[in-house]
Amino acid sequence: MAFWDLPQQFWAIARKFDELLSLQKRTEKSVDAILERLHALELRVIQLEADRGQMITEAKAAAGVAASGVASMIVSDAITRITRLEIQLADQPPRPPSSALPELPA
Repeated sequence: MAFWDLPQQFWAIARKFDELLSLQKRTEKSVDAILERLHALELRVIQLEADRGQMITEAKAAAGVAASGVASMIVSDAITRITRLEIQLADQPPRPPSSALPELPA
């Protein structure tokens, strides 16, 4: 290696170093973009989990309301039927006691 080749060698090393710095900057930008996307996905997942929790709570409340509605319909129907039976029994003449009934011939 001759003495006059030294500046050329330094220039080649400086260009390689500049290329490495350029590559590092592009890599940093790419990594930052990936981190931003990951952060956005993380926020979206958190939002979806919160929405899922809210949907579960609302579904439980709706199921409770539906069950309450069905139960109230059943109770209402039973009360109506019992009331009708009581009215029918009140309209019939009283039955004599069973000991007062004549015995049927065998």
